[in-house]
Amino acid sequence: MRLICLICLLAVTGSPALAQPVKSTPAQITCESLSAELFAAIRANPAKLEMRLEEALIIRESCTSEIVTAAIDAVNADPALVQKIVNTAMDIAPAKAALITTAVKNYQAPSVAMAPLVEVRRAEPATATSAPQVLPGEELRRAELPLVTQSIPIVEVRKAESPAVATPMAVLEQERVMNLTDVPKARPLR
Repeated sequence: MRLICLICLLAVTGSPALAQPVKSTPAQITCESLSAELFAAIRANPAKLEMRLEEALIIRESCTSEIVTAAIDAVNADPALVQKIVNTAMDIAPAKAALITTAVKNYQAPSVAMAPLVEVRRAEPATATSAPQVLPGEELRRAELPLVTQSIPIVEVRKAESPAVATPMAVLEQERVMNLTDVPKARPLR
């Protein structure tokens, strides 16, 4: 009786040894990540170029053109190494020969666009105690706002000119404020 109860109990609970393992699907590696890994591996150890290229082509043959382009980029388009890359890729994936030759022909080295360097000089405010220093080849002008009666600090603006031309210096005085009390008023329209 104990034997029958033990068998029934095992049938109900199940044995861990008889349980089926959970099947997991391998994650698909994208062409971009595979190419990036290949690029890093070749840069880290250039002597294993052919082995790393073979592995990448076997893992994902559908990414042949991206893999070949990444390998060429990793070796900085060295002609001898590019020839090794082409030969290895042709041996591993002969069905993709057209894609390999197209990838090699259309390869363009990545370029970094540099912005032109521009020197910017900012005007420094002049203090009342220091006289402005005019450098040779520069013209000193003072910026003033029109129709302002209040005393506002004047900002200096310097303009570079060729040193061969002499610029006469002149002192500018502020114009008088116009008094418009004699102007007749306009008549309203009917």
